[in-house]
Amino acid sequence: MTRLAMIFEKKQVTYAAVARRAHLQPRTIRQIATGATPLDNVPLGTVRKIAAALDVRVADLIEPEVILPGDDSMSRGARLASAIRSVMWPSEPVPYLTPVANEEPDEIGALPADDYFGTMPVIDARAG
Repeated sequence: MTRLAMIFEKKQVTYAAVARRAHLQPRTIRQIATGATPLDNVPLGTVRKIAAALDVRVADLIEPEVILPGDDSMSRGARLASAIRSVMWPSEPVPYLTPVANEEPDEIGALPADDYFGTMPVIDARAG
């Protein structure tokens, strides 16, 4: 079942009613809702009209569905792919945590590289 079909079911509306509001053909709405025409192949203007007719955000129709690990409505492969996607490409940037996280400012981390390395002895790799 497509996301659009789930929205139709939840809102208890017909293809014809949405088609009238969106100024589209009912057949067009049905083909998109049933997946016969993939949403990726639908012009953005048409998607906007459908979203407006359903009183939902365009993002509700086009964003990938969030699959929770325990969701039995999806296959094991889909749940695994969603988990990997959420780790590899998180929706929000993940802050880098240092191995030793504390509230105090890191004096060494705040130093410019020249100040930090400036006191180290120079080792000549050619000298044997």
